[in-house]
Amino acid sequence: MPGLQPPDLEAKREVTIVAYITVSFLALFIYDWFTSLTQEVTHIWHSRWGVIKLLYLWTRYVPFIVMIIAAQENISGVCNHQAFTTVSAGLIIGISDLILLLRTYSIFNKSRKVLAVIFLSWIALSAIGIWGVFSFQSQSFPNDSTSSCFVPQRSQPTLIAFFALLGGESVTSLLTAWKTLEIYRKSHFGQALSTIYHEGLFYYFMILPTEIAIIIVFLSSPPGFQSLMDSPLTVLHSILCCKLVLHVRQAHAKRGSWVEDEDSDDVLPAFVIEGFEAYYAKRPQYYV
Repeated sequence: MPGLQPPDLEAKREVTIVAYITVSFLALFIYDWFTSLTQEVTHIWHSRWGVIKLLYLWTRYVPFIVMIIAAQENISGVCNHQAFTTVSAGLIIGISDLILLLRTYSIFNKSRKVLAVIFLSWIALSAIGIWGVFSFQSQSFPNDSTSSCFVPQRSQPTLIAFFALLGGESVTSLLTAWKTLEIYRKSHFGQALSTIYHEGLFYYFMILPTEIAIIIVFLSSPPGFQSLMDSPLTVLHSILCCKLVLHVRQAHAKRGSWVEDEDSDDVLPAFVIEGFEAYYAKRPQYYV
């Protein structure tokens, strides 16, 4: 390109690659939505409202808005909404991780000890992630040569946020592996394998390697590719977490164990549910 120095040409090349990859992941997201639409209508839209249904709809449909805006900005070479897309991507990943944590809580038969571990870890890691996102925003600025948001050096807060996310995935995976081992020791291999299938535990172990791979790419790529991480993280978390919910509901439906009045994804603690029921019934409920 005339008028651009070699460093500017390199920055322009990196921005173009980020734009291509963002559009590719948007296409992947749309493809997954089309192929999963029948299952979604059957197992989500026709089900009663609950915590998992709300989280599912957020994780499934908010990325449409975020990815379309991100793709448009990367293609046009502007960064008017980078703060919105970055923060929204963080919220999408956080909510999708919340689905995993609540499913883990449900697998442990709603143990209060597991709930405490999940709640404290999610709050702590979310705080670190939010700090990393806003710190990254303060280091991003439009590049005069490329007319695009470009980070000239690697962001340490972003790296810390990625490791916090990896920590959250590790907590979930370790709890899941512990439960699987417990089932195996108390019964047999076939029962453990059945649990892995019916509860969709293999999706947990797919997300963790994906997160590790993305962090490796982050560490080994030039600084200009930092914004490249938003699209893979957002889309893959959304797809895998939504597939987890659909798989669990479909597996339970095939097994005949899905009862609408006793929705197994009602993951709120029992004492919270009782409190809500007492409130709506106008009956005071006391706990000692």
